[in-house]
Amino acid sequence: MGASLLSCGAADADDVHFLVDGVSGPLVEKLAHALPSVVLESLADRLEETEMSASLRLKDALEAYGYYSASWTERSEKGAHGKYLIIFSVTLGRPILVRQIDLKSAGVGHDLTALQKLFTQFPLHEKDILDQIAYEEWKGKVLSFLNARGYTRADYSRHEIRMDRDQFWADIYLWLNTGPRFRFGDITITGAEHYPRWFIQRYLSFKAGDWYSPNSLAVTQSNLRNADRFSDISVTSDLDKAKNDAIPVTVDLKSMSAQHLKIGAGYSTNIGPNAAIIYDNYNAFDQAQHVRVSILAAQLNRNASVTYSWPVGARLGSEYIAQASYQNQNLTAYNSNEILASAGRQWSLRSENSLSKSATIEALINSEKANYNVAGQFNNSFYIYPSVQYSMQDFRDILRPIAGYTLTARIEGASKVWGSDANFIRFSAQGEWRKRLSQNWVLGTRAKLGAMWLTGSISELPPNLRFFAGGQNSLPGYAYQSQGPLAVDGAVEGGRLLAVGGFDIQRFVTKDWAVVAFYDVGNAFNSWSSFHALQDVGLGVRWYSPVGPIRFDLAHPLVAPQTPAVRIAFSVGFSL
Repeated sequence: MGASLLSCGAADADDVHFLVDGVSGPLVEKLAHALPSVVLESLADRLEETEMSASLRLKDALEAYGYYSASWTERSEKGAHGKYLIIFSVTLGRPILVRQIDLKSAGVGHDLTALQKLFTQFPLHEKDILDQIAYEEWKGKVLSFLNARGYTRADYSRHEIRMDRDQFWADIYLWLNTGPRFRFGDITITGAEHYPRWFIQRYLSFKAGDWYSPNSLAVTQSNLRNADRFSDISVTSDLDKAKNDAIPVTVDLKSMSAQHLKIGAGYSTNIGPNAAIIYDNYNAFDQAQHVRVSILAAQLNRNASVTYSWPVGARLGSEYIAQASYQNQNLTAYNSNEILASAGRQWSLRSENSLSKSATIEALINSEKANYNVAGQFNNSFYIYPSVQYSMQDFRDILRPIAGYTLTARIEGASKVWGSDANFIRFSAQGEWRKRLSQNWVLGTRAKLGAMWLTGSISELPPNLRFFAGGQNSLPGYAYQSQGPLAVDGAVEGGRLLAVGGFDIQRFVTKDWAVVAFYDVGNAFNSWSSFHALQDVGLGVRWYSPVGPIRFDLAHPLVAPQTPAVRIAFSVGFSL
């Protein structure tokens, strides 16, 4: 048996930690949750009380995992840097073993295939050490499974562990009754009179007649809360008023002001210091139509846009869209002025009962007029081109995007037959995937891809339709949009292909702060035979603030290093 440190914390003068001798294997980690480190205001006055409390927690934890005859001695030591250590030397003794298990189900849903599969996964078997934590977790998992499928009165008619501590055996009796299966009944919507009822119904993730699910109520509550239209939201069901197994639901809302004005200022490495003004009207003409006017003024980018959208269909997120914008950019590789107008339709493909997953298809007709200077060449262009874009996202928490994925793919094309200056077909995609490896470690990967077929010279395309690399969300070791194929004079002119990828590993040092190491590789280019891969590495810090992640990175280019040798990349918010 080896010694195992169960809990540790900051090295403060009043930190008390716990060490257990005589325990090994999986039981070490299980006991760790029962003995967290503590911080005392007065170490001398409360140490004895802390020892007694920890001893009781250790006793409860050992019994929960089947060791009712365990015994231990304890001693305390003052460690380095003011740490105080309480050491428990444990003799586990003989454990309680499961003698027999009486596990059965009854009720309307007892023969559900998925429920029967859960029964085969019951975590305890005859002659196993009695693990009451696993037992309770399985009980809760089964009830959650049934509640999500309309069996809201599911319960255990018998849930008993009969134990003989002298003979070291336990018998388990667990009898489940699913009860009846309920549906959603009448849905009553009150308040928010300025909004059409059909529009509010789009936020509901259920309809009358669907199987009842508390999760559907939670998703509906979340949809309404994220709408930026309602100040008070109440979504309630009344099981006591159920008729013919149908549960009535009431949605009570209070509208906030439909018009919002937001003013902000900030800094981004890609575009420099910036200020923004955004005006929203979420209920134009009392028809839930949305008007947004935004103005962005930055050191390297100026943008003004108007977007008008109006909902259509039953799905939340499905709408018609019309937008117009003007953009002026003065970047390392080019200067440009673009006027863009678009109109089309967006279809929502989101899962009705998911708090995090969303997917959309957007089809637009775009008209763009631009004048630009790239690689010393001045040009004007006019294009009319349709575009189709597919987007999907599944992050458990968009303000803490540390587990999930996102993907956006777009295809667009123009023809001289429609009045455009050149023929082209352009495809682009970008995605990110993140996996939480443990409580403190997160692995992330990302990629951007692009390909274009074009008749004629790339100088006929405005910069926003060419491919460039560089910047915090591409290759942070290189300036924003500064990399790609070179013109005759050696200046970057952008390319027909793009391939950039990278990965990072994050280590959380507190709940909201993490340090990160990253590597990126790729470039924009015109053919695979001319592909010249750039690379960078770096270190950074992430603060997952209430308004989204704030990123500060130091990146060093490994290939074709430029001044400065280490670039600072800073941004606020979640983006690729």
